[in-house]
Amino acid sequence: MLSILFGIILFVIPYLVQKYKIGFISNYLSPIVICYALGILMSILNKEQSNEYFEISSYISQISILVAIPMLLYGSASIKRLRGFRKLGISFLVAAFSSAIMCFFIAFCFKNELTSYAQVGSMLTGLYIGGTPNLQAIGYALKSNPNLIVQLTAADALIGGSYLIILTSIIPFFVSKILPPYETSKSIDPELYAENNYNVDFRQENKDLILLLIFTISWLALLLGLLYWVNLIFNTALVLFFITGISIGSSFFNFILKRNMTSFKFGEYLLLVFALSLSFQGKWSEILNGSNTLIIITSLSMYGSIALHLLLSKIIGVDRDTFLISSTAAIYGPPFVTQIATLLKNRTLLMPGVLAGLGGYAIGNYIGLTIYYLLNNFQP
Repeated sequence: MLSILFGIILFVIPYLVQKYKIGFISNYLSPIVICYALGILMSILNKEQSNEYFEISSYISQISILVAIPMLLYGSASIKRLRGFRKLGISFLVAAFSSAIMCFFIAFCFKNELTSYAQVGSMLTGLYIGGTPNLQAIGYALKSNPNLIVQLTAADALIGGSYLIILTSIIPFFVSKILPPYETSKSIDPELYAENNYNVDFRQENKDLILLLIFTISWLALLLGLLYWVNLIFNTALVLFFITGISIGSSFFNFILKRNMTSFKFGEYLLLVFALSLSFQGKWSEILNGSNTLIIITSLSMYGSIALHLLLSKIIGVDRDTFLISSTAAIYGPPFVTQIATLLKNRTLLMPGVLAGLGGYAIGNYIGLTIYYLLNNFQP
């Protein structure tokens, strides 16, 4: 009975964190960081690491991430609407390229100090191209130690949080001295703002969610069954490759397009479930070990990616607003684009920036896994 109650708690806490703001805490910590912190606190209280609670959290973390990936990626078809914002699309691809190059380089420099350098470089690449979902998905695919994933998430919360403070204060002024001002596009696709007028009908939203779950669980079960049949089910990187591809392909169906707001919202919720259940599996003493090295790697990777992106943006003539919004979409993901667009008073790039972030979700897994295999096989 207590085991069932514990399982319910792992689903209820993320729901409450997502639905309600916790005073001043929510102004400084994202929901996913809050869930990680709560999971660590619960882990401390769970003194026996191999008990039934640990096993339940392990099962829930695996299931939640498998379903969260498709739910988040179902909105990726919207990236085709970036065609009216060619410069922002190019800037985002430059940001992704910069992240891949710098994360590869920094991770390789620490190969003698960190045995898991290839996994770290891979996860950081996914993180700084699409966001936390990519870090977690890649970590799961590479069978990384849960403690390592929690450590990286904590390091990113520290480093990313510090950068967010200067990003919303002095960085726009600093970048304006390097890049030209933004010029409003003459041709704006009115459909780009359709999602801003999304009206929530909770009854219809629940129906849509049930249909999406039936569809997603059906093709996931079929895919995993086929991979099990051909004895490839334990190659989690290959599993992630197929899940990402099928999710992106499914996103172009009208059935999915009409429900992508519902799927994205539920995907974010499952991501919180994953964060809570995964961090519960960690050992507090081990999480603290080696964190300084990871903080250094994370810091160099993030700031190096931003610096290279800025340099390349100067070379190809990207303006200030386009750089800042595409950089935010890559480093932080879609949720933070709204904050930066509001700060810049640039509504024109708001939805394209969000769509670019969704594109990062789509390509981050592939590029991150590529970096992992390159780091394992690179011989200078």
